[in-house]
Order: sequence, then C-alpha cells, then structure tokens
Amino acid sequence: MTNSTPRPGSPLLLARRGLFGVAASSAVILLAACSSPATPTNTPTATASSAPAATPSTAAATASGTETAAATAKSAVKELVDGFPKTVVPLMTGAQIQASSVQLTTPVSVAALTATVTAPAADVLSYYSKVFTDQGFTAQPGDAVDGVPLKTFIRAGGQEIITVSVVQTAATATFTVGATLLPASLK
Repeated sequence: MTNSTPRPGSPLLLARRGLFGVAASSAVILLAACSSPATPTNTPTATASSAPAATPSTAAATASGTETAAATAKSAVKELVDGFPKTVVPLMTGAQIQASSVQLTTPVSVAALTATVTAPAADVLSYYSKVFTDQGFTAQPGDAVDGVPLKTFIRAGGQEIITVSVVQTAATATFTVGATLLPASLK
C-alpha cells in the first residue's frame, strides 16, 4: 500500500476533508441510532455540521452571493435515505446499511453511506474500485491516509469526487462512502 498525501490547499485535499466531514456526520447519526430507542425516520435537517465543506468554486459563489439555492439535507438510519444516488453509489453485496444521508445543493450535492460487511477492508476497496472505475471515475494514487484504508475517485474534471474509507474490526469492515456529485448524476 502506498500513502499519497495531496499538497496543502489542493482541491483533492479540500474534497477529502469535506468527505471526512460527511463521514463524521454519518458516524454521529450511526452512534445516535445505536444509543436511541427512536424509530428510524427520514428527517430533513439543516444544521451547520451537516453542510458540505466548501470547495474553491462553491466558496467563491457563496462569497459573491451568487448561490441562492437552499440546501435540502435528509438522513436515515438502517436504510437508504430518499433521494440517495444508489445507481452511482450501490450498496456492496452482503453489506448492511447503518446510516445514509444526502444533501441536495447546487452546484454539487453530497451523499454519504455507512455500512458494515463481513469482509476484509481490501475486498471493500476492490469492490468499490471496480464499481466507480466502470462508471468513468479515475482512481487516485494511494490506498490509505494515516493508516486508514481509503481510496478516492474523481470524474468530470474533478467536480465529482467519491471517497471510500474502511475500518476493520475482526471479520467486520465498517465502511463509509462519501460522494460529491453533479445534479445530473443524482437522476
């Protein structure tokens, strides 16, 4: 395995940080579900912590006031949230959904999925590598960040970015797929 670290300030590093934020939000949803007796629901949310990290293009648009569309964020526990781009980000065979979320915004939307599967981390990365490269995404160098198995894929000139990270515990892999996608990919 190689450890490729993007240069500071690069769009890839900013995207990875944003997707780590999405993964962290999914983990919070998952932990809340594990400790709460509440029934899973699809609930719209609008919190600052669920907002995607600004990319250079969205930060400029927001700063100039040209971005006026309101974000629509939804999440679900133990199921795919309504509007999740399951064609682009399919669930790995045998995996069980722990949490999912989608935030519809312009110019890009963000979706995240956290699931568990009885498989090695390498199998998870291999599965999603094939799924995403078959859809025209390009795998980026490196297979881990700070020792965590992680793979990043880009397409559409870097406007669409998907990151897969995996945490292995015994025979169970818990993985998070975070995706920043153009509106056309959500249809």
